[in-house]
Order: sequence, then structure tokens, then C-alpha cells
Amino acid sequence: MSKGSFAAFLAHLHPRAVPEPAAKVRFTFCLGGLALWMFLLEIVTGLLLVLSYVPSSSAAYESVQTITHAAPYGFFIRNLHYWCGQAMVIFVALHMVRVFVTGSFGPPRSFNWVIGALLLALTLLVDFTGYLLVWDDRGLWAWTIARNLAQTVPLVGSGFATMLFGPSEVTEMVALRLYVWHVILLPLAMTLLVAWHFWRIRKDGGISGPL
Repeated sequence: MSKGSFAAFLAHLHPRAVPEPAAKVRFTFCLGGLALWMFLLEIVTGLLLVLSYVPSSSAAYESVQTITHAAPYGFFIRNLHYWCGQAMVIFVALHMVRVFVTGSFGPPRSFNWVIGALLLALTLLVDFTGYLLVWDDRGLWAWTIARNLAQTVPLVGSGFATMLFGPSEVTEMVALRLYVWHVILLPLAMTLLVAWHFWRIRKDGGISGPL
């Protein structure tokens, strides 16, 4: 990376000035930042949970019970992971509403609005896959309904359902497939999109001001 490129990169990370109206809490409500903090807490608590979780259809539920009732601080970590996940969904959704209401999605920020919409979709999907990983009766029925709905997608329904939720019959592959989506693929995609989202904010002129 050339010196000029590196200087430009630092300039995007550390803008010289932020418009005073845009920095007020009553305009942004810090919803994007709060969503990012929830995401970081999800990563930390999730890494702790995977130390004891067993991604197997026959052992997943028992491992969750072990985490909750036997592992040191397991109850606290699992509940923190759960509630941070729900808070993240709320903050991302409210952030999208705030951006829409204030007109902050308009040019030159239109493309970043699309990135934000993708992040909202991934946030809902990662939250749902985490719900399934408990693999209790509710998780099993939720998996069945979601898979059946995915199969109704025209032309690609069968392959789409298998890619997301595994084979139609409950096998060891089902929990493993959901585990890979929840722990690796979706968080990785979200991390890349979050970095791109924040970079686009700098590139598009910084935080948008009130209309």
C-alpha cells in the first residue's frame, strides 16, 4: 500500500470533523453503535459457548443443558448471548427505521442503505439459526416449518432448503449444517459487511445530518 493510499485510509477512519447536528444523540440515538457492541458481545460469548456445545442432532440439547446447569458461569454466558442477540435485532431494525425517517438513505448513501438491508437480513438469519441450535421441541418444529417454507421458493426451492437447513430428514448433518451457518459463515459475512458499511460512511461524506 502506498503512502498516499495509507493516508487516505487513515483519513476515512479518522475524519477531521463531524457535523455538530449529526453528532447529537437525539439524531442518531447511537443505534448503529449499539448494534455493533451487541455484535461484538455476541462474538465473545459465542466463542465461550462453542467450547461446550456439541453440534449434533442427538447431543445438542444435552450440551445446552450442561452449559446452562453445570458449566461454570454457563447460565450467565448463555443468557447474555441470547439477550444480546435479541437486542441486536431490535437495534439494527430501529437503526434502519431511523435512517429511513431522517432521509439518510438518499444519495450518495443509497448503496450503503443496501448494505444495511443485507445486514438486517443476516442479523435475523443468525438469530434464527441460534434459536434452532438449542434443538428442543420448539427448535425442531421451527426447523421443520422454515425448511418447508424454503422449499416453496420457485425453481431452486429444494436445493435452497438443503443448503440452509440440511437434509429433509433429521440426521447428524442437520445440526452441523446449522452450526456452521450460525458460528462461521453468517458471522464472517456480517463482519465483512459491517466493515464495508462503516467504510462507506466515511467514503460517502461521514454521518448524514438532519434534513
